[in-house]
Amino acid sequence: MIRRLLALAAAFPVIAAAQAAPQQPAPPPEVFIRSPADGATVPATFTVVFGLRNYGVAPAGVTGVPNAGHFHLIVDVAPPAVGQIIPKDSVNIHFGGGQIETKVTLKPGKHTLRAVLGDFEHRVTQKEFISKPITVIVK
Repeated sequence: MIRRLLALAAAFPVIAAAQAAPQQPAPPPEVFIRSPADGATVPATFTVVFGLRNYGVAPAGVTGVPNAGHFHLIVDVAPPAVGQIIPKDSVNIHFGGGQIETKVTLKPGKHTLRAVLGDFEHRVTQKEFISKPITVIVK
């Protein structure tokens, strides 16, 4: 029996090598705003599309889904620190249903937007869950 297994392993060296290869660490998650583009001029009501790599989206309050969270849009204020719960108000907008895009209405002028991914309790659990800021000019 052992000779037969050794013969099979010799006949299929790629399979044997693949099974022995060490696991590569998963790439880090990345949260970003897909649209609008940084520096864009937008109408008072415009669409924001969230982006996410190497992680998943799940509605708020859902537990038992590993490596998933839900989006929040932070407007004109600093994002919460890692470990903090994201407040719910006019400048910290929650998308607990698992939405990946939304319509936003802002007053004319320059605004800074960030996407933040929160866990099932609306908590920021790592710095990679806070996007780089983008600026839009609302006409």
